[in-house]
This record gives sequence, structure tokens and C-alpha cells, in this order.
Amino acid sequence: MIAGHGAAVQRAVELAKNAGARRSVILPVSVPSHCALMEPAARQFAKRLEGIEFRSSEIPVIHNVDAKIKTGPEAFQQALVEQLSRPVRWVETIEMMKRQGITFIVECGPGKVLSGLIKRIDRTLQTFPVSDPESLGMALSALAD
Repeated sequence: MIAGHGAAVQRAVELAKNAGARRSVILPVSVPSHCALMEPAARQFAKRLEGIEFRSSEIPVIHNVDAKIKTGPEAFQQALVEQLSRPVRWVETIEMMKRQGITFIVECGPGKVLSGLIKRIDRTLQTFPVSDPESLGMALSALAD
């Protein structure tokens, strides 16, 4: 994954295609997420979070900014800020979930891109994209089995 200035990303896509990449596309996003260009926004976000009370979690939370388990409020706040300007550690996050015994993953929101990415990492994980009441029912039925 490449993030950065639009022209630079476009050039990288062209270079990748010319080099024989099977797939090279520009995602339709409005900001250069997860890269250093977002550091000014991350600093502003950190200031906004200062007035918000975070609480500890009773269940482990795996943050994809470092693929580590966090339970404390300071760690949650820091991970949220860092996620704006640091790369997503997607593969390591899914591998951590697997090591924690997770076998069933629900993707919330439109589409099923993340479910497809998970299957590329580990086909044994069950994924359920949920975007409406019908798909939620299917996921809940599968979980109940």
C-alpha cells in the first residue's frame, strides 16, 4: 500500500503497472491516510482527545497501528492518534487475532473488501461482511452454530 501526494501515488501506480504488477489501483479516499502527511492532523486530533475520558477495556483490543493488545485508556488514545499517520499493520493484526484464538470475524459496513483481504492471509478464518439486517442475521446464525 502506498500513501502520499496524489501525483506521486499516480506515478507509483503507473510504474507498478509498467513493471508488471497484477493489480495497481488508486483507492477513492479524500486524505492520505496512514502516512506522514497526516502528522499535522494527528497533532490536532491528539489535542481534541485530551478532554475525552477513556476507560479501560474488559476485553483485549488489538490496534492495527502496531498489532498489539491494549487495554488501558492511555494506550487507546495514543493508538488512535498514531493511526492517522502510521501505516496499518493489517497482516500482523490478523495474525495476532488468530494467535488469540479468534476464528470468526465480522466486517461491519458496506462491501466485503476486508473479508477478502483476511482470506488472503488465512483461509481458515470465517469472515462475515455485515451491511444490513439480512447479513447481520446470517452472521448471527453462523455464530450460533
